[in-house]
Amino acid sequence: MTELEVLADAVRRLDSAGVDYMVTGSIALSYYAQPRMTRDVDLVVECGVRSAGEIVALFRPDYYISDEDVTRALRDASMFNVLHLASVVKLDLIVRKQTPFRAHEFARRQRVALPGFEVWMVGKEDLILSKLAWAKPTRSELQLRDVRALLETGADVDYLRRWAPGLSVADLLEELLGERHEP
Repeated sequence: MTELEVLADAVRRLDSAGVDYMVTGSIALSYYAQPRMTRDVDLVVECGVRSAGEIVALFRPDYYISDEDVTRALRDASMFNVLHLASVVKLDLIVRKQTPFRAHEFARRQRVALPGFEVWMVGKEDLILSKLAWAKPTRSELQLRDVRALLETGADVDYLRRWAPGLSVADLLEELLGERHEP
């Protein structure tokens, strides 16, 4: 199975169980800007009061998933991995954090069509802000290149400027916006 086929299978499982999610990371980047090789598929999930056992049962036996990792991720609002056994495609499931921005970001997700199926996708501006937050500690050139590619396709700059200070990425955002106007 390809990454997109594994994604289609995973979101079908999540949808059937009523688990809200949104696609983010490099799949979202490829949707909005430019395709980029990826090592995994990133999904933000809203698990609510579901138990680790319920989440694990959604994916077994076709996927490797650790009960302990899911329990920890649900408790800490962190991430757990799911590995499709036949294709060795890895899914990173990120439990949605309970912050104002993450709640707003999740509420703005949109239903989009991918080849052969539909998914809930992070909004472009929210993806930009998340990539800035991921890039900030290390100034990851990969993340900054992704942000540049997303900005080149057009973005709601007022929205970006409204949320950037709360994520401590306003200076980095302005730096990248300034690059667009330099000769």
